[in-house]
Amino acid sequence: MKTKTVFAVLLCVVLAVVAFIYLFSINREPGADGMTEINLYYKSLSTGALESEKRRIKVPENRSEAVRTVFNEYMNGPVNTALSLPADELNNFTTLTYPVDKNENIAKINFTDSYNKLSESQKLLCISGMVYTLTELDFLRNIYFYVNDEPLVNMNGEAAERYNRNNVANNPSLDPEKTDRQQVVLYFTDAKQRKLIPEERSIEIKQSQTTEYQIVEQIIQGPLGSRLVPTVPADIKIKDIKTEEGICYVNLSADFTARHNVSTSDVISIYSLVNSLTQLDNVSKVQFLAEGEKINEIRSGIDLSKTIERDESLIESE
Repeated sequence: MKTKTVFAVLLCVVLAVVAFIYLFSINREPGADGMTEINLYYKSLSTGALESEKRRIKVPENRSEAVRTVFNEYMNGPVNTALSLPADELNNFTTLTYPVDKNENIAKINFTDSYNKLSESQKLLCISGMVYTLTELDFLRNIYFYVNDEPLVNMNGEAAERYNRNNVANNPSLDPEKTDRQQVVLYFTDAKQRKLIPEERSIEIKQSQTTEYQIVEQIIQGPLGSRLVPTVPADIKIKDIKTEEGICYVNLSADFTARHNVSTSDVISIYSLVNSLTQLDNVSKVQFLAEGEKINEIRSGIDLSKTIERDESLIESE
């Protein structure tokens, strides 16, 4: 009788293990639509920590194509506007090699010198985000990281080529103490809406966001001075902001192209952003985008499809 009981218990354990393995494999198997659910690990703009974004991806059966597909999907950036790639322009200074030495368990990531310009916290986010994203593929275990084809050196000065889920943190965050304050001039207007009126403000420059992003964010939040009025609707969302070769690309939500729900002229609204951004040494012109697309519209004589330069004549003289 005791033998039968032991056998029954062992059988239940075996069946439970088999069921668990089966269920886990189903999660990784393509669904009826041929799509596989993959977690992509991006940076939260609010906390600075990594957060996963579930994405249904058509993952090829060929392993090389599968790794490339997940890598490209990750580099395209998150769908959730509260998340971003761990570092600006990450996709422009990062390349993938797979397999490495015919080893299908290892991928190689190679950065250019741009990686060295990142803070230590941002570097950690890049490494961890890629490791946790690519190893969502069950067959991929380790990632080699290089800078200009030289093995990546960790914070201890050691060449730690192989990274995996066992030796990187899955929730690194930016050091809250590593912030800086910057004095900026933001341009709003008054009830007459004829001129731009400067408002000096000291803002905290966070590692997780560019100065350009935070200037636009401050403009959307509105003026502090009681005699000034907002120039941009408070419900407009920032999709992305980046500066390349002196041009600041300001990508806003689709409602930016709609009529403003603030009582401010188009000229004042647009140039409050342009003049605020072009105070920065690295910004000479502004290109507006809506949902990542150029705006083919002329508003109050301003061609929004083209880059816009600073206009000092709109600023109220003292």
